Amino acid sequence: MAAGAPPAQAKVAPARRPAGAAPLAAELRVAIMRTSRRLRAEAASRDISPGQYSVLAGILNGPLTVGELAEREQIQAPSMTRIVNGLEAAGYVTRGENPQDRRQVLVHVTEAGTAVLQRARSRRTQWLAKGVAGLSPEERATLHEAARILQEMSAK
Repeated sequence: MAAGAPPAQAKVAPARRPAGAAPLAAELRVAIMRTSRRLRAEAASRDISPGQYSVLAGILNGPLTVGELAEREQIQAPSMTRIVNGLEAAGYVTRGENPQDRRQVLVHVTEAGTAVLQRARSRRTQWLAKGVAGLSPEERATLHEAARILQEMSAK
């Protein structure tokens, strides 16, 4: 789906309570994967790919080496080098010397990279906000609690 297109109303099955942890985990996996896929689509633009978005987000709080980025993204270093090359060509990152190890370079986000990342994040947040706005106060409270629980689970 193109960014900015009205969201399609998906048919959601009536709420049911899975009997155990495994069925609930399967239901959550599907819901999280679909939501994640939709968020990636909402942030998609001609500016950056999902992989580039992830790299920019990874260095927003400080530079990393290409190897560290590859490890963080769980891809091979040559693949990360291609992503960084594309970001550098677009003016979204620069490479600088690593003061701890002169054999390595650090990848830094530029002002343009920060701006494109913020625009993509804003599109994602707007899509979520539109969906949340249509919920009842009880549903919002449920999502708030679910978000808290998921954050705790993912921190373990």
